[in-house]
Amino acid sequence: MKSIFTTFNLKDPGTNRPVDLLASMRILFDEATKSQKTLWEQTYVDRWFTVRPPQLGLTVEGIMASYGIRVRAALIGNDSMTPLRTSRGFETWKGEIPRFGHKFKMTAKVMRQLMQVYESNHINPEAKIREIENVILGEYKDAYMGCKDVADEIILKALSGGGVALFDPAVDNPEGREYMVDFDLPIANKRAATVEWSEANVNNPSIDVLGDIQKIVYDYKTLGIEFDSMLMAPQIKHWLIRSLPIRQAALGIDKGARIVSLPEFDALVRSMGIPPIVEINKRTAYQKDGIPNILNPWNDDVIAFLPRTADGKLGEVQPALEDSAIMPDPTVDYTDAGDGITIAKWRQGESTGVQVAEFTQGTWRAIPVLTSAKAVVNYKVRNIAVSYPTGEVTPLG
Repeated sequence: MKSIFTTFNLKDPGTNRPVDLLASMRILFDEATKSQKTLWEQTYVDRWFTVRPPQLGLTVEGIMASYGIRVRAALIGNDSMTPLRTSRGFETWKGEIPRFGHKFKMTAKVMRQLMQVYESNHINPEAKIREIENVILGEYKDAYMGCKDVADEIILKALSGGGVALFDPAVDNPEGREYMVDFDLPIANKRAATVEWSEANVNNPSIDVLGDIQKIVYDYKTLGIEFDSMLMAPQIKHWLIRSLPIRQAALGIDKGARIVSLPEFDALVRSMGIPPIVEINKRTAYQKDGIPNILNPWNDDVIAFLPRTADGKLGEVQPALEDSAIMPDPTVDYTDAGDGITIAKWRQGESTGVQVAEFTQGTWRAIPVLTSAKAVVNYKVRNIAVSYPTGEVTPLG
């Protein structure tokens, strides 16, 4: 059945015209889409990815950016033929577009409370409308942002996991399926420190932490890749600020006993030509047996170097149309939330043999494709007894 909110006989106290609550939500998303405005909060997918129009198919091909030294023109004679160059060409990444979604249930008990607000003669008419709109807006926000959070999780897992993002029903996706995406980060881009950045080594004078980072920056600069930023967990940055080599480099050997301030640390990093540090501290949550479980999608043992790109983006999101866009259910109220995200509202009643309730559902078929994967570098600094290479970088074909 259609949403219960389609039957609310609310009227604007100023104009006495009927207020269509669900239409207000559609207008909110339409205006945000037209103005390319970020709703509620900026996610990493908003910040680092552009979004393609939704497609019908459920597979995607992304053109991966090529990196390397540009071949110069030859100095030739006045009457000579110009030499032919081999095109750099391009590679494509192919993958499945997954579907993610969740729904929220409003019971009859909650609906009674809303109806009390609606029927009350002691509440200002404008306040009534705002109260009910806030309830609906909260449902839409949770449904919408939860979909964006999955895209963020794919991105953060891939950027700190060697290009791989895995969702495992036995670990962090108990209500869903197993899904893995691999953006083929080059082996040479998976590097590791020779000495672990552990508490035991925070006062180890033999670790040249900034020198090691600086070497990575200049190694890739010789390959035509410049980094825009370094992503790391807050505790890694905290370790850096407290480490003896940093204290001595920023303050001098004679003053290296005190902690380095953030402005002093930032100035030191800039002076060495190292890209700015961006702290990653996002937490999501999955639900198991009705209980939320906090999840950190970022590998805190890894620093990720992001390439500088012309538009500041790392890739593209490819959405696919939901089934409801092709075959809508006439008993459901749909809202196109933009970029292929769909918010659906409906109610169930005694005629269906189940408890009376109102549902709000958010779904999205989409995959963020990391088209700049060949220029993303992972530098593992903790728990480094892994197969990450520690040698020199090699040309990127």
